Amino acid sequence: MARNKWIHAFVIVCTTYFAVCIAWTSPASGQKRILTKRASAQSVADGEMKKGTIAIVGSGAVGCYYGARLWETKEYHVKFLMRGDHFTVSKEKGLNVTSVAGDIFIPPEELLVYDSVGSMGKVDWVILSLKSTSIEATASLIRPLLHETSRVIAIMNGLVDDDIVRYLEDQSQDDEPLLTRCAAVYGGMAFLCSNRKSPGHVDHSYAGKLTASLSRSSNIFIDMNVHKEAIISLWKSTRGFEFSYDENLVRARWLKNLWNLPFNGISVAMNGITVDTIVGDPGLRKLALKVMDETAQIANSDLAYRGYSEDDYLGVEEKKAMMDLSDNMGPYKTSTMLDLVNQNPMEVKYLFRKAVDRAAELNVSTPILDTLVTQIEFLQRIHNLY
Repeated sequence: MARNKWIHAFVIVCTTYFAVCIAWTSPASGQKRILTKRASAQSVADGEMKKGTIAIVGSGAVGCYYGARLWETKEYHVKFLMRGDHFTVSKEKGLNVTSVAGDIFIPPEELLVYDSVGSMGKVDWVILSLKSTSIEATASLIRPLLHETSRVIAIMNGLVDDDIVRYLEDQSQDDEPLLTRCAAVYGGMAFLCSNRKSPGHVDHSYAGKLTASLSRSSNIFIDMNVHKEAIISLWKSTRGFEFSYDENLVRARWLKNLWNLPFNGISVAMNGITVDTIVGDPGLRKLALKVMDETAQIANSDLAYRGYSEDDYLGVEEKKAMMDLSDNMGPYKTSTMLDLVNQNPMEVKYLFRKAVDRAAELNVSTPILDTLVTQIEFLQRIHNLY
């Protein structure tokens, strides 16, 4: 009896096996498997097509860092505009970003790198991380990338925001900036210690917080919260730094100046010294604090002039935060100091001159900052770093 049960079970197993084999090898089954594979491949392709597109215009120390962070989310097609050896090496060997927050390597077969905006196509986002010395090239560099709903983030130093829109729109310096060529332009403020070490290699050594504020919106938008939500969504999956949105662009720019004017300024005026030297020397540390005081005075007068309340003013807390940041920065070489040492055009007009001009317009006395800027402009003139 038991033997008959085993024989019966064996027959059932064999019958099932042969039935599966016949089904698997039948033309109909084969066609179904092909269709399933095609559907799966189409699903992947559709997912790729739905990815947002981002152009990094100004793929230096800042642009490559934030662009690589966006690339590693796998949520975007990130296109890098590069020049010269940086383009050649990156295209051949990939882009290497070493970082205290985790390294990123974009292999050459995955790196979307271009040496001309004409071949990049229209994009959803432009991250404009140029030196302000190249601000007049804004129109030629980003207009070919824009459609009606594109957005631009200008991660740049200094009081650049109105002129970016003017250059983009071919408006005169006396015009009130009016945006028509894209959906929105934001100001971006990066507290980031990052340098380009060599072609194809950027090193991030400290900090990294990125703040963005809306500068201008196209008049097709009524609700400005759309722009806020869009930029928060852009950065939500990134790692390695903090992103924040500030409703007040004027304050956000002056807060960055609270660091830039003393530390970029002194590093250049002293003919090329690092941040640790400034904070470690009693005299230079005192000078930095005095420049901060004058910068805060301009900032607060500007905020008052534009109707903001005292709650928005820069004070002791903000100055302490800038010194704490600098005390832990180590031998960091500021961007303007590197330009002086390497004899490249220096960001003087938008980073330094516009700040003291604004002080004069507001009748704010800034004798120390005036002297510092005079020294910097002298160095720019004698070395012809325009």
